[in-house]
Amino acid sequence: MKRISISTMLLAAFVTSVPGFGQATPTAQAGITATPAAAAGPRISWLDGTVHYGLSATELLQFGYYGANNVTSTTALSGNVGYANLSQTHPFMMLYSGGVLIGQGGQGTTTFQNIALSQSLVKGRWILGVNDSFSYLPQSPTAGVSGIAGVGQIGTVPIQGPSYGPTGGVLTYSGNRIGNTVGGDIERLLTGRTSISGQGSWSVLHFIDDNAGLDTTTTTGQVALNHRFDLRNSASLSGVYSTYNTTGLFQNLPGFPRNNVTYQTKGLNATYQRMWTRSLSTNISAGPQWISSSAAQLVPNRLNAYVDAGLNYNRELTNYGIHYNHGVNAGSGTFAGAEADSISASVNHTFNRYWAASAWVNYTRTTGLLVTAPGGVATNGAVNTEYGTIQVTHGFTRTISGYVSYSAQNQDVNSSLASQNIFSGLSHTVGFGVSWTPRSTRLGDF
Repeated sequence: MKRISISTMLLAAFVTSVPGFGQATPTAQAGITATPAAAAGPRISWLDGTVHYGLSATELLQFGYYGANNVTSTTALSGNVGYANLSQTHPFMMLYSGGVLIGQGGQGTTTFQNIALSQSLVKGRWILGVNDSFSYLPQSPTAGVSGIAGVGQIGTVPIQGPSYGPTGGVLTYSGNRIGNTVGGDIERLLTGRTSISGQGSWSVLHFIDDNAGLDTTTTTGQVALNHRFDLRNSASLSGVYSTYNTTGLFQNLPGFPRNNVTYQTKGLNATYQRMWTRSLSTNISAGPQWISSSAAQLVPNRLNAYVDAGLNYNRELTNYGIHYNHGVNAGSGTFAGAEADSISASVNHTFNRYWAASAWVNYTRTTGLLVTAPGGVATNGAVNTEYGTIQVTHGFTRTISGYVSYSAQNQDVNSSLASQNIFSGLSHTVGFGVSWTPRSTRLGDF
């Protein structure tokens, strides 16, 4: 079969191992079934591994992003490279996606950069890991590993790109931003089926352009007890604590240093995962979540609920996925803390050796936690965000493919937020591109 997709598709299987952000389902579940070091095959160099890479050129047309009747064109040149070593005791994975956008809306030339790194150590009953995910973007991310609509990076397997990280969420107008999450985890196998694990992460969202958004930092810690009942069923109980800090508010809020808001969440989550068949799997994590701050008149102390649920179905050449999340986040650079409901769905299908298609949609309703400003004036409101994309790919040769994509984003903004750098209205993006994606290569073959 010809490999008609871009390198993102080839990398998707291992990119999903990069943890998400915020209060998420414990990732330590996977460690329970990890292959013990003693059962590994012949010893090989920890540097030996598989490399995937590819280059793409795309022409983008945007309708309505810079105004209701505004039409702009952009040329995008991008590339991807991924590497995964073959070690079972020191597994390492890396994915880089980046490119240049030329002439976007008369804004000149901008770049986008994304890199994710993950290093683990499996030693006896211990499993340790560290990871880092970094992005530099000229606008709010939507779909794909790069987050840039239309550049052809929608994979055959749902993956976590910048739209799930600290840079994602509520859409804003153009503004260069840096998002970075550093995390670590440790797991100890108590028995063949039971383990105890700990996880911590630190995330930052920083806007380089003036007044483009609020800078935020998030620190999260989690401890979990995990148990695998059988090959199909596993569960865990975890305690989660997160602190959020927002800077850049243009008012002096009582109880906080000028332009600074800090709040915390505490939660206790029960998680259950089940493999119904070889094709169908589900997971759900839920529990109470307590929100508190040092100034309850601004961010009221209250009891909330955290829910994270997903369904995934794989059947031969087709993959379906749906995901729902309810909880607190850092506010996406538009709120001093927010509560959000988000649901997304994806479908990916390979028709034959020449044709494949992918689609992804998302709806999010975001409400700010900051209730009032001095004098009782409301500063937050609800934002409804919808965006989605569809892409059709055709393989011309074993290494060259072409694609056509369509993306749309729509956002309804509460009037109290109209003065901020928040996108409002409906926009469309059409992309036409070509990719060069050689076959996977062993590192030793270069």
